[in-house]
Amino acid sequence: MKVGIISIGDELISGYTIDTNSNFIASKLKEYNNLDVSNICVVGDDLEVISNNLDHLINSDFNYIFLTGGLGPTHDDLTKKVLCQYFNCNLKICEEHYKQLLKKHSNIKIEDLKSQSEILDISEPVNNNVGTALSMHFKYKGISFFVLPGVPLEMKSILVDQILPNYIDSYFKKNDNVITILTSGIYESSLYNKLKQVINNSNDNIKVSFLPGYSGVKIRLSEVNKSVTTESFLKFKELIESKISKYIYGYDNDKLNEVVGRMLLKNESTLSVAESCTGGYLSKIITETPGSSKYFKGGVVAYSNDIKIDVLNIDKNIINKYGVVSKEVASLMSENIRKKYDTTHGISTTGIAGPDGGNENKPVGRVYVSISTNKETKCKEFTFSNNREVNMKITAFVCLSLLKRSL
Repeated sequence: MKVGIISIGDELISGYTIDTNSNFIASKLKEYNNLDVSNICVVGDDLEVISNNLDHLINSDFNYIFLTGGLGPTHDDLTKKVLCQYFNCNLKICEEHYKQLLKKHSNIKIEDLKSQSEILDISEPVNNNVGTALSMHFKYKGISFFVLPGVPLEMKSILVDQILPNYIDSYFKKNDNVITILTSGIYESSLYNKLKQVINNSNDNIKVSFLPGYSGVKIRLSEVNKSVTTESFLKFKELIESKISKYIYGYDNDKLNEVVGRMLLKNESTLSVAESCTGGYLSKIITETPGSSKYFKGGVVAYSNDIKIDVLNIDKNIINKYGVVSKEVASLMSENIRKKYDTTHGISTTGIAGPDGGNENKPVGRVYVSISTNKETKCKEFTFSNNREVNMKITAFVCLSLLKRSL
């Protein structure tokens, strides 16, 4: 079954907003057998362009078409207007949804609430329990259409809580022969070299995809056709795992910060951080995990040399001798924050995030990460990119990866 997605909104094509809705819809539908997302369109609030994309999908024998965006009450929200013209229909008010909005949102204009309660008269309503814009479902020439709001929080809720259980689950089985292996602490090229022989010796019925990101490299295994048995799929997965087991931290939706958090709890360990080049981003990632207060005591953003000297007690003569971006300073930062906060583990980061500030000996992207325990202090040197944001994020996840190995 072919699936097409149309994301609508001027903000999507102007560069102000990233289209995350298509990615989310595609990732959820990919979990089902016989559903193939083969076309994604991103268009502005333009009557003609939206109609042209509908023409393309309908004339290309698509079975399911998802549209997101343009359901708001303002003049530039054109989706319902386009659909009425295209399918030669009118709008109707869903009275039940309208009454609910009146109770919940007495501060919103009645005209806006009516607009948010209108759907095509050829459609049936799909509840929105998070926002105001009502979604809808209808069929045309045997094609199932789903029209959702563009606000990601609302769209995700409607898709997961309404559309998948009520319209998809009863017709399609979940694809068991697909899994994402999550790794950290190794580059994509190194992973491939370790797995190249296994991949080359396998049949073509299982696809292996390498998906690098800030937190590490994801390896997605998926069947190419239905001839793959669950037993053979699991054997292939186990063979992959046997080659890279030391780098695996989880599967599918696991998160590195949560995995490390569970390890800290299990070991009854505690953590403190001294950040320079990451500017607090490491602390943010650590504390995104619920319950992190049980193992994370706190940290210091020692961005200036004065803070490193006065708060972390780094001897200024060491800074002058080796430089603030050095193995020696990073090691002392992790040791001193651990002692200062009385934790079992201390982590530090110092580096040249960029885009300026590097030199021949220490280029932009040079980073030192140190982890200290009461037994030893280790420091690793890395050279990443010349992109400031990338360097900060990669460094933070490298810290978690090294901490996992330490634990």
